[in-house]
Amino acid sequence: MRLPPSAPRAQAFRPSNSLVSLTTISAHSQTSRYLLPYLITFPSTPTSLNASIQLTSAEYGLLAGLGFTTLFCIGSLYFGSIIGDPKVRKSSTIAGTVLTSLLVLVLPLCDNFYDLVAVRLLTGLACSAISPAGYTWISDNCDKDEQEESNSFFSTSVYIGGGLASLAGGAATGVGWENVCYAVGGAGFGIAAAGSKYITDIEGEGDKAGVGNEDSGRLNIAEDIQEVLSDRTTRTIYLASLFRFSAGLTIGVWAATYFKGSYPDFVAEYSAINAVIVSVAGLISASLGGTISKRLRKFEEDNGRAFDGRMWVPAVGSALGGAVWLFVVGGGSFQASMALLTLEYLVAESWFGPTVSYLQSSTTKGGVAQGLFTVTAGLSNIAPGILGALVGTVMLGSDVPLQLQDGLGLGVSGCYVAAALLFWKAGTEQNKIL
Repeated sequence: MRLPPSAPRAQAFRPSNSLVSLTTISAHSQTSRYLLPYLITFPSTPTSLNASIQLTSAEYGLLAGLGFTTLFCIGSLYFGSIIGDPKVRKSSTIAGTVLTSLLVLVLPLCDNFYDLVAVRLLTGLACSAISPAGYTWISDNCDKDEQEESNSFFSTSVYIGGGLASLAGGAATGVGWENVCYAVGGAGFGIAAAGSKYITDIEGEGDKAGVGNEDSGRLNIAEDIQEVLSDRTTRTIYLASLFRFSAGLTIGVWAATYFKGSYPDFVAEYSAINAVIVSVAGLISASLGGTISKRLRKFEEDNGRAFDGRMWVPAVGSALGGAVWLFVVGGGSFQASMALLTLEYLVAESWFGPTVSYLQSSTTKGGVAQGLFTVTAGLSNIAPGILGALVGTVMLGSDVPLQLQDGLGLGVSGCYVAAALLFWKAGTEQNKIL
C-alpha cells in the first residue's frame, strides 16, 4: 500500500554506538552469570568444574539461585536509585564489568563450595548495575517511538550472553573449563575499555532527558519504591515478571543438566545447537516483541483510541511458551526436543521490550522502576534452587522421588502460565483505566 505524499515514512531502527556498547557489556555480564551452569554437569565428567569440587544438586541450586541473588537484589535497588546521573551510570557500568571479569578469572582458584559461594555473591553485586544502567540510558536518551525497539535490542544481550555461555560450556570439554574462564574474564576488560569510550548521553534529547538527574543528590529509596508501586497495574506487572523470570532462569540453570543427562550421545552437539537457539531465536523473538508492541501502540494512537495493547504481547507469549515447554522435556528424541526448544524461544522471549517500556512510562522514577524490575529477576533465582532441593525427594502423594524431567516440565510451565494470567490481568487493568 502506497503512503500519501504527506505521510512520513517510518525509518528503520538503528542503534547508536552507546546502545551497542551497553548491550555488549550486558551480554558479557550474562555470559559470566550463566557460565557456571554450563561448566557443571550431573553426574560430573573429567572436564566439568564439579569434577574437582564435589557438589550436590541442592548445593548447585543454591549457587545458581540465592548465591547470586542476595547481593544482586540489594545492588539493583541501590544502583537503580542513583543511576539517573549519567556520570554515575557510566562509572558503575564500567566498574561492574571490570569486577565481573576479575571474578570470572578467580573462579579456577576456588577449592571448595564456600569459595564458589563467595564468588557468586560478589558476581551478583557486580552484575546488579548493568541492566538498570542500560534501560535508564534508553529512557533518558531515546524518543518514545524508539523505546520499545531500543529496549528489545538491549534485551537481546540476555540471549547472546546465554548462547555464548553455552558455547563456552562446549569448549570446556576440549580446552578445559579453567581456560574458558580466562578467555571470558579477559574479554571483559576489552569490553569495559570500549564502553568507557563509546557510552555517552545525548543531552537534551529523548522524552525523559535530564529527568533522571533531578533527584540525583537525594537518596530516599523507600519513598521512591512506594511511589513506583503506587500504581496497581505496575504491581501486577512486577508480579508477572517474577514468574516469567522464574521460568526463564530455571531453564537457564537446569536445561543443560537435563539435556546432557537425557541425551549423553549428543553432549557436544547440544552445546552448539543450544547456543544458536538461545542467541538467534531469542534475538528474533525479542526484536519482534518490540516491533509488535510499537505497532500496536501506534495503531491505537493513529486511530484515536485510548487503548494500550503492550501487555497482550507478553501474555500471549508466556501462554504459548508454557504449552510448548511441556513438549520440549517430553520430546522423545534429541532432534525433536531441539526443534521444540527453538519454537519455545521464538514464542516466549518477546516480553522484555513491552514490559520495560510500560514500566519506564509509568513513573518519573525510571531508575528505581528498572531497579525493581531487576530485583524481580534476582528473586526469581530462588526458583532453580527450589527445584534443586526437590529433585530426588519423595513428594506428598507419591511413592517415587521427583525426577528432574518432571520438576523441570511442570515447574517451568506453571511459572509461564502464572505469568501469562498476570500479564493479561495487567492489560485488562490498564485499559479499564484508559
